[in-house]
Amino acid sequence: MHHQWLGSRTSRGFTRSMTALIGCGLAASVAIGCSKESNEPVPGPAGGPNSASSSSGKKKIVFIFKKGGISYSEACKAGAVQANDDASLNANVEYQAPTEANNEAQAATIEQAIVGKADAIVVSPNDSQAIIASIDKATQAGIKVFTWDADAPGSKRLFYVRAVDDVQIGADLAAACAKGMGDKGEMLLMSGGRTAANLNLHIQGAEAEMKKHPGIKLDQPYVYNDDDKSKATTMAVQAMQAHPGVTGIVCVNSPSPPACGEALRKLGKIGKVAVWGLALPSETKSYLLEGSVSGLYLLDPQRLTYETAKLVRAALDGKMPADGEAMGDGKVIVKGAEVTLPLRLEINKGNVE
Repeated sequence: MHHQWLGSRTSRGFTRSMTALIGCGLAASVAIGCSKESNEPVPGPAGGPNSASSSSGKKKIVFIFKKGGISYSEACKAGAVQANDDASLNANVEYQAPTEANNEAQAATIEQAIVGKADAIVVSPNDSQAIIASIDKATQAGIKVFTWDADAPGSKRLFYVRAVDDVQIGADLAAACAKGMGDKGEMLLMSGGRTAANLNLHIQGAEAEMKKHPGIKLDQPYVYNDDDKSKATTMAVQAMQAHPGVTGIVCVNSPSPPACGEALRKLGKIGKVAVWGLALPSETKSYLLEGSVSGLYLLDPQRLTYETAKLVRAALDGKMPADGEAMGDGKVIVKGAEVTLPLRLEINKGNVE
């Protein structure tokens, strides 16, 4: 199954997973250090980013994320670069991410891809409903559209690729946090954008799990930081001050775990609050080592994007993802138009190095 604990992998699988993990963290760090201009395309290796695919026989695939400038996005960008450099794909792969997480910016980025005559657009919707008109327009222009990382199930996208079951990962985070709290106390829940479908499914899973833990109060309202790193830290401090009895925090977006770690430092509460979330070890390592963040589930966004590019490229040739197809130490799960890859890892103080 695709939900495996890191400790249950074979040593060979562990080595491969950690190699991918280290590559992801390094690529994210390098990408962050190189450029703040996350809206610039990753150019194809032949003819530049706007060359027609027919000129070289290559297909043009454009990935469009919610927002640039955050480590998760930069790791996704590294996956697009990896796909672009993979000669076996025979594709020019670009990566675009608006500087702000808003619907208008994402729609404008899709419009650019349409004008640029992309063969495929792969989008992580900021808003699952607002994106539908843009996806429909691209489809009408003869472009095949897919989603990855986050979905727009009401749209004409061909399939959605995710690294984990979006609901189950939320439940897993809540269960781990509840265990760290000793099954009692108050829990906060932190997220990014209110309209991001994947984040809301993570929340749905966490809510369902917490019904099994009557000794824990899930505080309201939830904290939404719009995937803004500075805002996330400020809001984490404010939320903990407003709820001084909090002993656990579940973070369903990547800026939240390091923000909570920083907030616990500021408030002198390291070791007093269990924090579990989704984030990169490269941006959370110091917090894990000191205990201000208890653990992470890593979705390996670089590999998610790279593997998605491979699936999309195959789909352009008429080969759709197959249920049960082998990938690394696991198998791909296909249910309808949802494709789940076996990419989850647990990261904690013991293995973050």
